[in-house]
Amino acid sequence: MKVICVGHAALDRIFTVDSWPADSGKIAATRYEECGGGMMANAAVTIARLGGTALLWGPTGEDAVAAAVRAQLHAEGVDVENLRGFEGKTTSHSAVLIDRRGERLVVGYRGSALAAPADWLPLGAVASADAVMVDVRWPQGAAAALGAARKAGVPSILDGEVAPQDVLDALTRLADHVVFSERGLAQFGGADYEGGLRRALKHGARVACVTRGKGGALWLEHDAPRALRACPAVEVPVVDTLGAGDVFHGAYTLAIAEGDTVGEAIRFASVAAAIKCTRPGGRAGAPTRAEVMEFLARTELA
Repeated sequence: MKVICVGHAALDRIFTVDSWPADSGKIAATRYEECGGGMMANAAVTIARLGGTALLWGPTGEDAVAAAVRAQLHAEGVDVENLRGFEGKTTSHSAVLIDRRGERLVVGYRGSALAAPADWLPLGAVASADAVMVDVRWPQGAAAALGAARKAGVPSILDGEVAPQDVLDALTRLADHVVFSERGLAQFGGADYEGGLRRALKHGARVACVTRGKGGALWLEHDAPRALRACPAVEVPVVDTLGAGDVFHGAYTLAIAEGDTVGEAIRFASVAAAIKCTRPGGRAGAPTRAEVMEFLARTELA
């Protein structure tokens, strides 16, 4: 299955620490890793590891960070032909602290490349894809890709992370599936999960979902808007939650591309994200298809 991923690629510099202080000071890191990050880049790597064909479209600068990002994605089997560098722009990068509980603190610099136009995207290629996934970090590219997917009848998925309200409003009107983080849904529709999901359906989404970490996932479907459905979280020993949401989105999108029902896709994605949480690092912890299938074979999710 071929999935076009449109949006954010970055470089993460990850430090493992015991905890971070409430005040200023110095703390010692027990581990350091430099690896690629960014919502769509991580999701694309997940798709490639799960056996799909992932194409990443998006803007970077023409700098050393971009070179590292591109090289790492290429090594993972992601097609980066349309990961375009813009002269004079900077590429996103982040400092990430991971504490002893596996929780994370991210200091992100998104870079000026995310202000790049989207008029160069090869939108004619969307019709040959099995699914299109976008994020909120490059809204002009996301809107163009979602519009092309709707025109071509290709399933589209929006990673509904925190973003300016006008961006969330516009993109939820274009996507078939909107999969929110808790914070993204709260910004979009307030503290009421169900109310926020219903608002996304009113905007035109066929499916509206929220991932809640240890609380599992909730979702509504347009064909049964009164039936709020739930998938529990998979209980695993958590080492590192960095990138778990991106892994969920990548796995969910691939499952939809393969023709799974929404419930099946959410279960598949929940297991993929859970496996990632048992491992250190961001995208480095994304599982293979065999690992997810083996886990599913011995795990029952409601």
